[in-house]
Amino acid sequence: MIVASGIEFRDFLPALLDAGGVLLLKGDARVAQTGMLHVPRQQLPTLASEDIAAWGSHAWADYADDAAAALPPPDDARLAEARYFARHGTPQHQPRIAVLRNRFIAYAHDDGWYLKLFYSAWSDVADFLAAAVPAAIGALEVTSLQRGDAGCWLQGGVAHAEVKTHDIDSVLNRRL
Repeated sequence: MIVASGIEFRDFLPALLDAGGVLLLKGDARVAQTGMLHVPRQQLPTLASEDIAAWGSHAWADYADDAAAALPPPDDARLAEARYFARHGTPQHQPRIAVLRNRFIAYAHDDGWYLKLFYSAWSDVADFLAAAVPAAIGALEVTSLQRGDAGCWLQGGVAHAEVKTHDIDSVLNRRL
């Protein structure tokens, strides 16, 4: 799991270009009506242009390109793990949902403020971070991040050591 501040949904667009799309699990008003909202890859730029921060908390999982045709209805038992994640912000068992064949499952509050990103393979996260974090901001020590034994703050082209915490507010108050 990665906990971050400063990463918005739109930052994931390059990483989602080869996905079938995303399943919105929480956040948008349409999700409240249907339980989940299927957003195909072609509609992701439109979704990313919405004011997602105004939704408050939101959750999503990507799905494999060929999984789109087989997506079950929201009340299907095969999506129980996704519904659990939407409610609790953490996977019940594992971040990979078999029917979705997802790489990512994310829970965020005020898009860009707080993100918990769970992943199926570290290589997907490393590729995402390499694309999402501009080199001008600083270099990430991805090995330490992968082990989970480091936190970092990127500012002024330098990666500074930071405490590992879910309390984003305390870090931002200290740093800004």
